[in-house]
Amino acid sequence: MEQSATPACSICFPDSICRISPSSPLASPNGDEYHMKIALLCSGLGNVQRGHEIFVRDLFDMLKGSVDITLFKGGGEPAPNELVIDNVSRNAPSLQNIHLAVSPRWKVAMQEQERIRIETETFAHAALRPLLEGGYDIIHCLEQEVCNRLYGFRHLFAHTPKFLFSNGGAIPAAKLSNCDFVQEHTEYNLQHSAREKAFCIPHGVDIQRFNPSISSDFRARYGIAEDAFVVISVGIICYWHKRMDYLIKEVAQIPEAHLLIVGQECADTPAIKALGEKLMPGRITFTKMPHDELPQAYAAADVFALGSLFETFGIVYIEALAMGLPVFCTEHPNQRSIVREGVFLDIKQAGALRDALLKRDPAQMRYLRERGPQIARETYALEKLKSAYIEHYQRIAASEVSLPRYTFKTKLQDNVRSLYRRLSRG
Repeated sequence: MEQSATPACSICFPDSICRISPSSPLASPNGDEYHMKIALLCSGLGNVQRGHEIFVRDLFDMLKGSVDITLFKGGGEPAPNELVIDNVSRNAPSLQNIHLAVSPRWKVAMQEQERIRIETETFAHAALRPLLEGGYDIIHCLEQEVCNRLYGFRHLFAHTPKFLFSNGGAIPAAKLSNCDFVQEHTEYNLQHSAREKAFCIPHGVDIQRFNPSISSDFRARYGIAEDAFVVISVGIICYWHKRMDYLIKEVAQIPEAHLLIVGQECADTPAIKALGEKLMPGRITFTKMPHDELPQAYAAADVFALGSLFETFGIVYIEALAMGLPVFCTEHPNQRSIVREGVFLDIKQAGALRDALLKRDPAQMRYLRERGPQIARETYALEKLKSAYIEHYQRIAASEVSLPRYTFKTKLQDNVRSLYRRLSRG
């Protein structure tokens, strides 16, 4: 168990973008100023509610009054500057019987990945027409599959847009989406990205909604004792990523603890709930709620814990910090760079979280409760990040990108491929 302070992600620009002065007006190729248009795409928004989708909603709401931005979303209701794009949702009943030749151990995870692939690819194709007709300067994609599909259609646009990919999955440089620019969310991820086109802006949190002054009747409504030591975890109730089963086994060994798990359900959830009721009868609460109501749940807790071995970012970390909750999490360098000051554990080890919670030092907990909101205000407040996004959009829109051209090299490559095919036919 270790408390650590680590520098947070700085907002930085690749050399390919920095050549444009941030104070210069956005100019067209002939030197005239022009109106910058941005398309923000997320197939999951309206279909699921995870940190990924929360980020998109917060980003759009933060920017919509300052730049010309249109949100392309996979579900929900149409609204001004918000388009609902047709897709086969990952939650569609028609996708609940997927047959894959995979190990039973990974069956649930692989089925979910296949559902996401279908959703994103159908979304990308349905989004193509409004994108072609919209005259956008930047197409900002949140899903890799969407970015890859649409990038392959660049040659169809009258005015070639710049493709920006927000790398929410910590995809390394060798496997990144086809795109012109990449947003990373932490310095750790930036180090493993395509440095010539990558920049770093962290996720943000609305500190007006998430702050320690919020009062809550959550304990009374859910029958949680006022004197209970409440550990909260927020995330999908599953084995393979959030490791909620690990969390249950660890917290169950603390007699005075009550575990509060807030998250969406999946195929793993019934078994995990059964485990919780078996090991912690009367001391565990499972629930899900709209994101707007989540501060009430945080306000009912004493500490926050997450069983994940790695998170690309983890918006729940900074929500917990903003609420003044000490954070117990993996000791991975990426999480250290996000949380900065918390209790970092070798969370692969049985007993690690149990021991950290049992041995918690009251003075350390008081310090972390005070320090968390400061970190949130200084580093992750949405208003602090707004100007960085606008500046990046301006730089990207004013940069030059080009389509592949037919050159002597491509002619030679075509001839070699043609010769190989003829020789193969023998």
